[in-house]
Amino acid sequence: MWHEARRSEKKVHDMMDAARKRAQRRAVFLAKRRGDPMQSIQLIGNRSRMYRDDGLYQATHDQQGLIPWNGKQDVLIDRFDGRALLDFIRESGTRRALQKSEEEEELEEFVNFERYRDLIKHRRRGCRKTKAIHLYGVD
Repeated sequence: MWHEARRSEKKVHDMMDAARKRAQRRAVFLAKRRGDPMQSIQLIGNRSRMYRDDGLYQATHDQQGLIPWNGKQDVLIDRFDGRALLDFIRESGTRRALQKSEEEEELEEFVNFERYRDLIKHRRRGCRKTKAIHLYGVD
């Protein structure tokens, strides 16, 4: 039984090492492929003509294209703004907590027991936290 546990633990460690090496190789590959970020800057533009429109400038300057949002005269948004379509913003914390059935409560109690079983066992034996952590191979 101990040999099986040791064999499976070794297999897990080998898989973790392989994943770490694969991630390192991938990072090196992507770094080579990416190259210098300053060399990948691109400027794209189109030619356009500027026209002077005093009426449009004055309308924009006088905020004629703005409308009050949700009836508040002090909060103005553009008439094409998507927020104008919202009637209200729902509060996020208004949901009621769902009632759990007796079976769900028993299952949750059992799962919590299993979750903390090893910690309680090590505390009864007098193990320090760091020693218990090293027993599981967690750094």
